[in-house]
Amino acid sequence: MSGFEKCCCFIPLRLGTFLIALWFTAIYLIDATTGFLGINAATIYSGQAARPWYYIDLLFTVIVCLGGVVGMFGSCFASRKFAKAFTVIVWVNCTLSVMKYVICLALMISHRDSMVNACMRSGFIGISNAQNSIEPVVLSESSYYAPVRYPGTLNANAGSEASCEEAVKLYLIVFGAVSGVFQLLQFYFASVVSAYASRLRNGARHHRLHDQQIKDFEESRYHMSTVY
Repeated sequence: MSGFEKCCCFIPLRLGTFLIALWFTAIYLIDATTGFLGINAATIYSGQAARPWYYIDLLFTVIVCLGGVVGMFGSCFASRKFAKAFTVIVWVNCTLSVMKYVICLALMISHRDSMVNACMRSGFIGISNAQNSIEPVVLSESSYYAPVRYPGTLNANAGSEASCEEAVKLYLIVFGAVSGVFQLLQFYFASVVSAYASRLRNGARHHRLHDQQIKDFEESRYHMSTVY
């Protein structure tokens, strides 16, 4: 890990570590906030598939966010202890993040029909269409059933089966691709943080060696003066 000299080829390691810590803090704060507000499709739809996962997902997100705060302190004060702690935290963060997105994707794929039903009843989740219900959605199988759109009600943004099928398919593809790139980026960030912590540790060793050399030199001068 010590082979890294710069973050992203041009950013100093200390500043890069701070920006990475800021990334974890900001991104996962937004993730947690949108989950609480009901506008995060992955959080809500995977929660509808498995209710306990909704709370575990948010817990993982908050933990990763707090880990980023620790890293910001460490990089601001060039603290070896904080940097070492953040190195452990950032790798734990990456592991939790992979688990979070893989489980979310698996739950959404395995409960795709439920996502389509939720979309047909209430429309697809988004900033302008918040949904806080994490109960599985079951629609009537009657050919005569169709949600009635009425402003101010749960069905105000209800979609057709065809449009919902297409929206869910597109979302799963985009979510899977973006999550994959996102995780690779975070593992690179974790390597940069490890390189910064290693540099601080090695720098401390060099300082101790330099101090010891000065002490030895002064002692040798003293002994030589007593001889002569």
